[in-house]
Formats: sequence, C-alpha cells, structure tokens
Amino acid sequence: MMPAMPAHQLDRPKRTRGPRRDLAPLPAVDGTEWGPCMKALASDRHRMFVLALYQIKPGYGANVKAAKMAGFGTATSSAKSWSVIASRLAHDEKILAAIHEEDQKRIRASAPRAIQALHNLIEDPTAKDHARGIAMVLDRVHPLETVQRVTVEHQASSSLRATAEVFERIMALAARANVPPMIDITPQKVAS
Repeated sequence: MMPAMPAHQLDRPKRTRGPRRDLAPLPAVDGTEWGPCMKALASDRHRMFVLALYQIKPGYGANVKAAKMAGFGTATSSAKSWSVIASRLAHDEKILAAIHEEDQKRIRASAPRAIQALHNLIEDPTAKDHARGIAMVLDRVHPLETVQRVTVEHQASSSLRATAEVFERIMALAARANVPPMIDITPQKVAS
C-alpha cells in the first residue's frame, strides 16, 4: 500500500529534466611534446581520447564521454555504437600504453605538491595522521635493516652410511682377492 502524498505536493507539477549538457570537444593541442607511446597512436583523436580520460569524472559512462569529447562517432550514433567505440578505444593496446605513459608523467608532475603536503602533515602535530607521516618518511630515509643468518647442516641418513660401509667392505675384499676395484665398461670396437 502506497502512502498518501501530502496536500502541498499534489498540485505541484512533476519536475522534468532539462536538456542534456553536451560535452565540448577538446581543443587541438598543437606544439605539445608527446612521449613515444602518445606519438605511436593513430591520430590526434586517439590522443585526445587519452587526455579526455583525465578530465572526466571516473565512473559509469566515462569512456563514452571521453570518446565524444575526442570527436569519435557522429551525431546520430546510437548508445550501443558509443559503447562499442568507447570499449574498443579503452582496450586498445596502444591506447593503454599511452595512458600508462600519461599516468607516469602526471605522477612525476604532482610529486612537488605531494612532498609539500607531506611536509605540512609532519609539521602539524595535531594532524590525525601525523605519526603515520613521520613513520613513512623515516621508513624511506632510514629503512629498517634486518640480518638473517642461515646455518645448513647435513647429516647422512643411516641408509647412506650403511651403503658407504658396504662399499668400503667390497673394496677391501676386492683388494684382498686381487680384483681390480673398478670394472672397465668402455665400449670396445668390434673388428668387422
């Protein structure tokens, strides 16, 4: 059973969504120094797809939005077409390599800000993760050293000792009987 709506909501018209905001295509990036993986991509649209992935909020439909921003598809492309285009782009080995290259570049570029944030964390003793920040720095500057000593002792089993004793006894008996201690098993050439 559905609850009754309050009287003040009965006369209110149903709210409708406005028109969808279209994604603006990315501007062409002229004069940019691309890395080897970005250069290896087939076209500027593929490079724009990689860059668009960093501008779109991650989540459901992000690859489709990036493909639209990069200029793939047409105005009449269906939702299924968009999903196929985006999936093919997102799983292309060259694009994955370019994404990895761009990740590395962005991580290196953000290092100064990360170091400054860590510095601020360490300098503020009231910060929630103050001790964690100190431990992180100390682990990297003065890593904990561990020393391990391994001692290996080999003891022959009783069957190995018995075999050795039997072999010594055979050698002693062979010497007493004037039998050569080793049997020559070198193949002989047979005269034909």
